[in-house]
Amino acid sequence: HPKDIANKLPRLISLIRIIWVNSPYYNTRERLTSLFRKMSNEIIRLCCHAISLDRIFEGYVSSSKVDLQGCITCCHAWKDHYLQAVQMHTQFSGRGWVLDQTSIFAQVDAFVQRCKDLIEVCDCQYHFARWEDGKQGPLPCFFGAQGPQITRNLLEIEDIFHKNLHVLRAVRGGILDVKNTSWHEDYNKFRTGIKDLEVMTQNLITSAFELVRDVEHGVLLLDTFHRLASRE
Repeated sequence: HPKDIANKLPRLISLIRIIWVNSPYYNTRERLTSLFRKMSNEIIRLCCHAISLDRIFEGYVSSSKVDLQGCITCCHAWKDHYLQAVQMHTQFSGRGWVLDQTSIFAQVDAFVQRCKDLIEVCDCQYHFARWEDGKQGPLPCFFGAQGPQITRNLLEIEDIFHKNLHVLRAVRGGILDVKNTSWHEDYNKFRTGIKDLEVMTQNLITSAFELVRDVEHGVLLLDTFHRLASRE
């Protein structure tokens, strides 16, 4: 599991450094860089096993965010341990650390960004479709003569969101495959759709508050829309 990986990294890095220092044949810049790059690929592979795209798109928002954050933490730990090894090697070894760091971590950085994108997908499900962890929260009850219309508008926003989410889920190529460059285009389309939904939601909130006649109703509406408080 990603949470178990970090503790194993210092020893693995030390073993690779032993090869580098002692091997008469393997200690070229290209081969050592390639070996570290394979480490990066293996960490990404293990993290991919810990992420369920089906659970993400089926509304298991809270648990999926924990899994994704665990993968991000694991990738950051890999980079931190590597940089600590570089620092120690540079300090105590007569030979410089001459490996291609950009090449080693390019895919790791891309994978971390992919995880952050998926965390945002989870947040959007919570904000625009009331998903929490595999269940939708209750539909809020709006008061007054315009209440039913506001409810219909809210359900329309949710319906548009689910259509956007369905399109994103059906993207060509693997979502977790960092070599799949089509994800950026598909994800940007999704974000554009979210911006439209934000405007619709702002208009809905404004309409709902125009009907407020006393403090109690105002507080109820604040509570209803509080899940959106983390959005700009």
